Amino acid sequence: MKKTNCIIAALGIVMASFQVLGQDPNYRQNQFNALMLNPAQAGANSYSDISTLANAQWGGFKGAPRTMTLSGNFNILKNFGLGVSLLQDELGPVSNTQFAISGAYHLKLNDKWRLSLGIRGIAGNLNVNLTELNTTVPMDPDMLTNLTTGLTFNGGWGALLYHKNFYLGVAQPRVAQTIFKNRVTNLYVDAKGGYLGYIGGNFKLSPTVQFRPNVVARYMKNLPWTVDMNAIFTHKIGLDFGVSYQLKSAVGAIVGYDINSRFYLGYSYTFPTSRLNQVTVQSHEIALRYRFNNNTSRCQGPRFFN
Repeated sequence: MKKTNCIIAALGIVMASFQVLGQDPNYRQNQFNALMLNPAQAGANSYSDISTLANAQWGGFKGAPRTMTLSGNFNILKNFGLGVSLLQDELGPVSNTQFAISGAYHLKLNDKWRLSLGIRGIAGNLNVNLTELNTTVPMDPDMLTNLTTGLTFNGGWGALLYHKNFYLGVAQPRVAQTIFKNRVTNLYVDAKGGYLGYIGGNFKLSPTVQFRPNVVARYMKNLPWTVDMNAIFTHKIGLDFGVSYQLKSAVGAIVGYDINSRFYLGYSYTFPTSRLNQVTVQSHEIALRYRFNNNTSRCQGPRFFN
């Protein structure tokens, strides 16, 4: 029984890590992940957009994370925003599908500053295919049945303070625990979504180049902090280039280009700096955005998420 408990505990940690890195995707190109970061981002842009992002981590490593998202961010009214997102995530035996709707109210504090408050409703399904795993105990009864949550519902909240050159956001992506139908795992790990915060801005270095740094930090009980730092330079021709760093984990490069006034294409390459680089040396991410309905009268948010 002690061995079985250890297996369940390890599985719980894997699922919690999956939720930090998967259900709340840990992307390098965070400007395409705004709605997943914080529901208060809904409608924060001066235009509406549809974005898709595909992330393949740890190339060549069996069971490596694979994530795809499709999201739409719409400023439907003067002070209201609506966001929808669809997520498909896989990590080893764990697979997750999630659909979310976010709504946000943008309060005008003065001519430069706005405060956005948002909430999110989530419907999803999480499965763990235990029967695909090889165990040291043949026919272990705790490993003969797959885990599933079935269709579950959750919610989240967030706040965003911003003007055209600065932003500060905090959020709790999910407030309820993940509960499986046929197994109790919350004895081993807090299955809530944790908390995150981020900060960044725009700095004009020359008439043709802007500097856009940002930091995103995630916290989940009983797990290490995850801290991502990006430094992106934007040329007036529509070219983005920069570097990314994940604390004690990975370094990478980011490039992107505005193909025209509507389409943007981005790519990121990441190299692990931990011992993981002994078995894999690369992670790839590609993003595509289509924007429309530009509202020049709306407060222009910082370049981080537009």
